[in-house]
Amino acid sequence: MRAKEFLKEAGVTYGRATLKRGEVPHNFKDSTVGTVRNSGYYDLYRASLAMAGYPDNEHDVDPASWAGSDGYVLTYTEEEKEMAKAAFDKIGIEYADDSPGPSHESDAINNESPMKPFKGY
Repeated sequence: MRAKEFLKEAGVTYGRATLKRGEVPHNFKDSTVGTVRNSGYYDLYRASLAMAGYPDNEHDVDPASWAGSDGYVLTYTEEEKEMAKAAFDKIGIEYADDSPGPSHESDAINNESPMKPFKGY
């Protein structure tokens, strides 16, 4: 078998049609009521959060979050934080610390059990 028999560089064969690169197949277009897309996966994810509560969404969905489309490293100890800083410095990328610490229990955490304790009943 020759490579030209299975490599299609000029277009993609889909069924009996040859499509241009990135072209939507006709049977996909014909069988859907519409498609909505954008150029970024993260923006699409944020839009899906807003869609999840539609039409009675009582919470406003911020189009950006604290992490956005940036990557982040979550550290649990000061030693890990120093390792991350050193790694960022070593390869010359910017370091931003969104939660400088020290860590503490959030006020939203229950500090008493909602369950009645067992006392021999």
